[in-house]
Amino acid sequence: MMKKVAMVAAAAAMVLPLGLGAIAPVNTGVTTAYAATKKAAKKTTLTLLSSKTLKKTAYHAKRQAALNKALFAADKATVTISKKGVLTPKTTVYATKKIVVKTRATKTAKAKTLTCVYVKSANGKVKGWIALDQLTKGKAVAAKKTTKKANAKKATAKKTNAKKTTKKATTKQAVTKKTAKKDTVAATAAAKVAKKTTKKTTKKTTKKATKTYQLVSAKKLKKTAYHYTTKRPAYFTGKFAADRSVVTLSKKGVLPAKKTVYATKAITVKQGKKTVKYLYVTTKKAKGFVLASTLTAGKF
Repeated sequence: MMKKVAMVAAAAAMVLPLGLGAIAPVNTGVTTAYAATKKAAKKTTLTLLSSKTLKKTAYHAKRQAALNKALFAADKATVTISKKGVLTPKTTVYATKKIVVKTRATKTAKAKTLTCVYVKSANGKVKGWIALDQLTKGKAVAAKKTTKKANAKKATAKKTNAKKTTKKATTKQAVTKKTAKKDTVAATAAAKVAKKTTKKTTKKTTKKATKTYQLVSAKKLKKTAYHYTTKRPAYFTGKFAADRSVVTLSKKGVLPAKKTVYATKAITVKQGKKTVKYLYVTTKKAKGFVLASTLTAGKF
C-alpha cells in the first residue's frame, strides 16, 4: 500500500509543480468545487487518484469561476486546494495537465470524484487548477470593437433623426390644431342635431305613452292591499271625458320596488277586442292606475 501511495505521489511531483495557482468555479459546493465540507472554506485536502499531461487545448469559462492553487504532498497521494482568485468568461486559457481527485464523505454528502485541469492564459497572468466541468472547449469570443468612424456616423445619424423628428412633430402639431378646430365645429353641429332628435323622440314617446280607451265601467272599492314581487308595474294618470265614456291613460312612471300598495278604485276599459281592468293605487311616493293583472292581493 505504501508503495502505491509513493508511486502516485512521485508521478504527481513529476507532472505537477508545487504551489501552482489554480482557477476553479465560484460555487464551492461538492459538485462544482473542491471543498469536502461546508466548514473547510479556505483549504481542502483531497485524495489524488491520478495525474497526466495533456496536449495544449484552449478553454474558456461561460460563467465566472473561482481561482485556486494546489499544493501536492511529497509522501502521500493528496492535494490541498485553496482559493486564489477568479476566472472571467472573457479570458481564454490553455490546459496542459489533468488530475482526478476524490472528496471525503460527510454526514450529508457522499464521496465524489472530480477532474481538474491546470490552465494558463496566453500572457501568463492567469494560471492554476480548475474543475473541468466549469470549462467549455474553445477560445472565448472577444467583444467587437467600435471604431471612431462608426461612432461619428452614429452621432450624425442621431442629429439628423432628431431634426427630422422635430419637423414631423411641428407638422403634426399644426395638423392637430386644424383637426381640433374641425372636430370642435363638427361636435357643435352634432350636438345641435342631437338636441333636435331628442326633442322629436321625446314627443313621439309621449304620444305613444298616452292612449285613449273606451270606458266600460268605473267603481269605488273598499281600501284593499296589493303587492308585486317581480317586475315593477307602470302606473298611469287617468283623464275622463265629460261628454262621453272614454278615459285617457298617460304613463307617469313605475311603482317603487317591493312595496305594498292600496287600491281604492277600479275601472274596466276596452283595448281592441279585450276588456282590461285597472286599479287606482296609492303609495307614499306614487299614485295612479295600474294594470290589475300585474298585482297580487295582500300585503308584501
